[in-house]
Amino acid sequence: MSRKRTVYSAEFKSKLVLEVLKNEKTLQEIASANNITPKNLQNWKKIFLDNAEIAMEPSKAVKDYKEDLLAAQEQNEMLTKIVGKMTVEKEWLEKKLKSLDSSDRKQLIEPKLNTLPLTQQCALLGLNRSNLYYKKRENKKKEEIKTQINHIFKDIPIYGAAKVHQQLLEGGFKVSLNTVASYRQQMGLKAVLAVKQVNTTIPIKEHKKYTYKLRDLDISHANQVWSTDITYIKTKEGMVYLAAI
Repeated sequence: MSRKRTVYSAEFKSKLVLEVLKNEKTLQEIASANNITPKNLQNWKKIFLDNAEIAMEPSKAVKDYKEDLLAAQEQNEMLTKIVGKMTVEKEWLEKKLKSLDSSDRKQLIEPKLNTLPLTQQCALLGLNRSNLYYKKRENKKKEEIKTQINHIFKDIPIYGAAKVHQQLLEGGFKVSLNTVASYRQQMGLKAVLAVKQVNTTIPIKEHKKYTYKLRDLDISHANQVWSTDITYIKTKEGMVYLAAI
């Protein structure tokens, strides 16, 4: 059990110091007679002498104290305003950060910033530090899924997101249907609909039929025979008709 420390009053300390200053007894004798260490008494003497001017000019000491107190109060008020302003700014920033998804907030991390550790950066941005170490792994998995989606599209272009999703699950990929649809949209992939082709070469019975004029004809020079044809080409904007001579 630790020994309780003795507390001496200012009156007691001053009395012993004045006794030392009388030089009627040595410092060691006075300390021994009052059950204190000479070192303590020496320290009290030093403090007493360092502040002796206060006893000589008490009004000046009070004035200096009041000035110091006023300066401290002004400093405290200024710091309070600064802290209040910073608190408002911090709350505003936190609200704005909440509107960002985790991937955008990760972009704000500065790993090489020595003045603000990663742990504190993550706390300020509302991020779990462990998520930072899964970034590369997540990106790799994403690219693998996109690559497989592209392979499926090349093999079976008529498949929509649902069937592609089923193919991925059967291939061992753990991914949601919404994610598959999102990746396909990012990659610009759309299912190619299987449309039955219309045969445009079937003649109409009511139309007059002409014999093939070029059969067995010997074509030996330019402009001897002219031929024409018309066809159509399907584009994203619609049908384009092409006539060639």
